[in-house]
Amino acid sequence: MKSIYVKLVLSFIITILLSVVITVVVTTFLSKQKLEMRLGQDMVKMGEDFIDLYGAEDSDKAARFLSNSSFIHFSFIIIDDQHKEKVLGPPGPPIPITPKEVDQVLDGKRYSNLNEEKGDRPQPNVVGLPFKENGRSYALFIQSHPQRQFSVIQDVQNIQLITILLVGIVLFAYVSTIIIKPIKRLSTAMKVVGQGEYNVQVEHAANDEIGLLTKNFNQMTKELNKIETMRQEFIASVSHEIQSPLTSIRGFSAALKDDIVSEDKKIQYLTIIEKESTRLSQLSSNLLKLASLDSEHQTLMLQHYRLDEQIRHVVMALEPQWTKKNIEIDLDLSNVQIEADQDLLEQVWLNLITNAIKYTSEHGFVKISVYLKNEEIFVKVKDNGIGISQEGQKYIFESFYKVDKSRTLKGSGLGLAITKKIVRLHEGAIHVESKSDQGTTFTVRLPIQKNRTKKDSSV
Repeated sequence: MKSIYVKLVLSFIITILLSVVITVVVTTFLSKQKLEMRLGQDMVKMGEDFIDLYGAEDSDKAARFLSNSSFIHFSFIIIDDQHKEKVLGPPGPPIPITPKEVDQVLDGKRYSNLNEEKGDRPQPNVVGLPFKENGRSYALFIQSHPQRQFSVIQDVQNIQLITILLVGIVLFAYVSTIIIKPIKRLSTAMKVVGQGEYNVQVEHAANDEIGLLTKNFNQMTKELNKIETMRQEFIASVSHEIQSPLTSIRGFSAALKDDIVSEDKKIQYLTIIEKESTRLSQLSSNLLKLASLDSEHQTLMLQHYRLDEQIRHVVMALEPQWTKKNIEIDLDLSNVQIEADQDLLEQVWLNLITNAIKYTSEHGFVKISVYLKNEEIFVKVKDNGIGISQEGQKYIFESFYKVDKSRTLKGSGLGLAITKKIVRLHEGAIHVESKSDQGTTFTVRLPIQKNRTKKDSSV
């Protein structure tokens, strides 16, 4: 398979060769036309000046001088009214004229074959001028032979074009090497990425198309590296979340086999096993929910219902949790109707309110507001809990991310990831405002009615 470098050089050579052929044809044709037009004028002027010299002793020397010193070889022939020829200067080939054409010049008419079709090969150019000497009529024919000039011009053109071709190939090969070098670096980097190493960056300072390609490649590898890091963290988090309850279940199950364990201890151990089993079940359920929301075939079961009533019902269901911590619940719920998937949105409010209660200290408060603005529904869940750092807010909606790094507060870290996916599935948005130790406010924005022209599929 040919490399792009070879293809570029071959393309350049073919282009140059075509340009050379076209240039030779065009320049030869134009130079010939231009030469003949100028030559005709010069030959007439030369003939008129030469007639003034005719009869002088040095006229033959003048003709010889003009013929030998000129870039083009000329033949000077005098024909009298008896059709007798006299060649002045060095002799040349026979003049391609007929007796009839000679008679026309002797009768006082000028002759020229410059505008006649001469075929592909260069032909002599002939100009005939009438004049009288001592009462007799004469015809002066000047014949030019442009073969030498055309040959010299073509030789010069060929040398120029060959030089252009050779210099162009060398320069283009050098420039191509410079152009190909960053592409080769990109190709090498892509092979590294293909092997699973995403921490790769390619340098290219030029602000051109290759520079833009390199910039996009570097951005891609950054995102891939970020995704790979998240994947590894995801696996580590899943492993930890599964291993922790399994260790407890395994340990307490082994203890129950011991006959010396009291009845009270057995009940305590069985209670722990039950809680850890529930925790595993919840983790499995959340993972399935997350996978379902990522699926392109996720379908919303839309229905009209009172959103404020749904949130009020969720708050009542969580009453044991907030009453246990003596948390004050402040509800500011407007009467709002919405068309949405009731079960999925209930999961959103459960996740947000549960988190607010979990991360709020005893005797704290949680305020929940629902209101309409610009044909959209806004739901705010505000608490005065531990808050979230600025750095943490970047990853709060990522799977298995936990605000409490010490893991003193139980949780899988999947709730907000599920929440965001459900909100986006409803064509809404979720936003967080928080400061460490100063509380957190989650704002969910939803359309009153989902746009039915869009597919209810992926997030």
